[in-house]
Amino acid sequence: MSISITVLECGHTTLDYELAVTGSPDEMLTAVRTQNHRRLLTHPIYAYVIEHPEGRMIVDTGVSSGFQKQWKKGFYAGAMAYDSGSDGSFVQRLEQKGWSPENFDWVVLSHLHTDHAGNAPIFKDAGSKILVHEDELRGAVTVKGSLVRDDDVTLWGVTSQQGFVRANWGFLVPDRATTVYGDVEVMKGVWVVSIPGHTWGTVGVAVRLERQGWVLMASDAIYLADTYRKPFVGSILNQNQELWARSAQKIRRMAEQYDMQILPGHDDKCIQGLQDGLPTVNQIADRYE
Repeated sequence: MSISITVLECGHTTLDYELAVTGSPDEMLTAVRTQNHRRLLTHPIYAYVIEHPEGRMIVDTGVSSGFQKQWKKGFYAGAMAYDSGSDGSFVQRLEQKGWSPENFDWVVLSHLHTDHAGNAPIFKDAGSKILVHEDELRGAVTVKGSLVRDDDVTLWGVTSQQGFVRANWGFLVPDRATTVYGDVEVMKGVWVVSIPGHTWGTVGVAVRLERQGWVLMASDAIYLADTYRKPFVGSILNQNQELWARSAQKIRRMAEQYDMQILPGHDDKCIQGLQDGLPTVNQIADRYE
């Protein structure tokens, strides 16, 4: 059975490194390291196409072409400025490959942040099954839309409007989405894996390839390769740190048990499963076969 993964880079955003990896031992000030400089992270946006005898699946849908109008809060547009880059946006990348929404049997939204679900509406009438965790959809529907709470506490993350644009996913309600609630094998050797914490219902996709073995598209549960340390390094962007920590440990167990390669949410490095200490990383290939 031939299964392959095509990795599509769909531009990038820029983000303060300390937001994505908060409290990294390599960055924090200590008695020895008394000065430091903040740095801006180039933050690639990925989608993954899985070719399978049972159908074609796409994981995540990049940033919407209408993001400049949709990102109404100036803070978010500035903090995560988007650039489609030389390869182009999500829609352009599909066109380059000769794909249209009708060519996909499955669409998996790892979570509903605007850089992962931005182009989901193009699949509305395509006939694809659109998979999203039921906790994610429920949480997004009830999210409050303010950067500052009533008690004047500044918010960043899933309880603010900043990460979510209803125009990206509102069409899923009430019955366009196919909701999942745990780990489920969608096609033989292709699993949607529940790894909440970054958002209410973050999921990853694990695929078993004939030659490379297991690969996990971990989405933002493993935000960067720098996240995958011993101990793990968390992020201020995670909605529920306790749930995220459990999910990170689940990913580590999977990696150790299945010698699994892990693709972080926003990094061009692939984490090798069975390693101690700092992980060994390789550049992601354009295509795994």
